[in-house]
Amino acid sequence: MSQAEANKTTVRRFLGAVESGDLDTIEALQAPDCSWWVIGGGDITREAYTEAVKTMLLNASPRKVEIISIMAEGDKVAAEVRSEMHFGDRVYANEYHDLFVLRDGQIVHGREYFDTSKVEAFFGPQEG
Repeated sequence: MSQAEANKTTVRRFLGAVESGDLDTIEALQAPDCSWWVIGGGDITREAYTEAVKTMLLNASPRKVEIISIMAEGDKVAAEVRSEMHFGDRVYANEYHDLFVLRDGQIVHGREYFDTSKVEAFFGPQEG
């Protein structure tokens, strides 16, 4: 398997873990020095990103995370993702473009773009 294919497999596992709520895999696939940049929030630490996933998204049930397209070059993987998260009778749905940088089978940096107006409409104004 080429490095690009291996990196895509890692990203698929990570996004699948978000969908299934597998916190151990979410943690394991992020390098200890992983950093994130999220539109509307800027630079955040691995710990802050993981906590946001735990407290917000994993409270939703059911969750759907669908990869629309994925491509890799070198150490980078770009994924177009559509999600749907159910919070009781309310449904949060958005589309994302995620750029992952990988090293030795782990994510070392992620950049996440999405429609911020959908976040604000559902969750209220965000800090950052």
